[in-house]
Amino acid sequence: MLRQIHILHKGKRVFTHTLALAFEEEGFQNIMDSIETFIQMPMPGKIHHRPISNFQVFHTSGGAYYFIFISDLVDSIDYVESILTKTKKKFMEVFSNLEEIKETDEKRSEFINFLESMQAEIHSKIAIMGPLNAGKTTLYEMLTEKTEERSIMNFAKASILNIFDLKFDVWNFQLKDNFSLLWSKFISGSDLILFLFSLEKYNLKVLDNFLTLKKRESPLSKLILLANKVDLVDENTIKKFKNEFDGPEVEFISLKEADAKSKVLELIAKELKLKKKLPSNFEDLISEAEKFELERNLVKALAKYKELVKISNEFQYFSYVEQFKQNVNALELKIKEQTEIRKRIERKKKFAPPKQIKFSTKVSVKNLPKSEKVEKKPTKKNQPNKPKKERINNLRLKPEDVKINIHIPGNSKNKMKNSKKVQKVKESKKPKERIEQKIDNLNEVSDPAELLSQMILERGSELNLSLCKQYLEEIQESLGRELRLQDLIIAADHFVEKETFG
Repeated sequence: MLRQIHILHKGKRVFTHTLALAFEEEGFQNIMDSIETFIQMPMPGKIHHRPISNFQVFHTSGGAYYFIFISDLVDSIDYVESILTKTKKKFMEVFSNLEEIKETDEKRSEFINFLESMQAEIHSKIAIMGPLNAGKTTLYEMLTEKTEERSIMNFAKASILNIFDLKFDVWNFQLKDNFSLLWSKFISGSDLILFLFSLEKYNLKVLDNFLTLKKRESPLSKLILLANKVDLVDENTIKKFKNEFDGPEVEFISLKEADAKSKVLELIAKELKLKKKLPSNFEDLISEAEKFELERNLVKALAKYKELVKISNEFQYFSYVEQFKQNVNALELKIKEQTEIRKRIERKKKFAPPKQIKFSTKVSVKNLPKSEKVEKKPTKKNQPNKPKKERINNLRLKPEDVKINIHIPGNSKNKMKNSKKVQKVKESKKPKERIEQKIDNLNEVSDPAELLSQMILERGSELNLSLCKQYLEEIQESLGRELRLQDLIIAADHFVEKETFG
């Protein structure tokens, strides 16, 4: 059966559709690596094919495009080659240029419907095999309802089974002979064999004969082993069969049960790995991701899109994978840019308004050390009666107690002249009037951020306008009121001080 179609343009995938599960994204990349030479140097008109894992890969070029088909190992190259040629022709008819593939949903739907019709043209085959009185005809009629029935020579009939938008030919053996030589032709080329037998009257030798036939004539076919009429036996019979039978896993059913058809269809879908439907909350996950993105919660949006990529890859909805991967890449770029901005802000010491300085401990001043010559302060009892002026004079330093050596090299007169010159230069270099001194009120300023930028520039540093705006927003948020001119002066001084001294 046809499973996946991938179409490349100049080595890049522009269209993909999954009919049944095959390769995930990583597996497809391995295919690309293995046929890279053919893609780079295509051979027009030549169809190449090779088995990879449990599937076959058919690939060929078509103009600027390259077509890759994935099918089962049992599919004949004659069938697939014909379908691949028709698909190339139809693709060129539907999409006249590359942009139409991306933008036109109507044409994409038309092309997908065509691919599903090509899948039906392969005539993927499900054969019902088993001994007499197993319930084969009952199962055949249950699955097909005899729609579009046709005869296969004189030994079989075939009808159509529709499942998951795919069509299969279901074959039912007509001869009442467990050992007919026609069984080999009947099961040959089957995608799946439903081996049905009765649990009420089973024969281990007959079962072993059919299993040997399957291994010999259709080794690549998948197999489901069904033990029917479980409603007619007791638990002891089932236990006995399990102990005696040494073969593949067996599913126990009764075709008379109301849910028998759904059980069998579920087993078929599982064994053939038919395309699974997306989870019921898939659309909700998309809405959540888009909501986080609109709210600029980029981290949560990124996590949601990564989850969607994982689900889409698991269910092999490659068009979703491509879309969500683009969203992931865009969000990662935005987050990286924001991280760089934060780093620049951190390098600017997280521009925050200076807080009021408060001493946490009391400051005490110690007395000057007393001279050893000074006697203890007399108490009131032993203090001699001295005049008040004399006591004050004793506490003062005498001129001879202070010794200062001042050494001025060179001519002292010239030194005095130089000092006067320096004094004159200092007096001549008066500070220029700053921009904030020309403004009485911040209300006079149209753009406070631009004013802050100019103030920082005057002080010998630099900060661009966007960061100044961010700086002022943080200051205003911290103060909890409207900004004043003095706030900008403090902010400029604080920024320059941090830039200069770290």
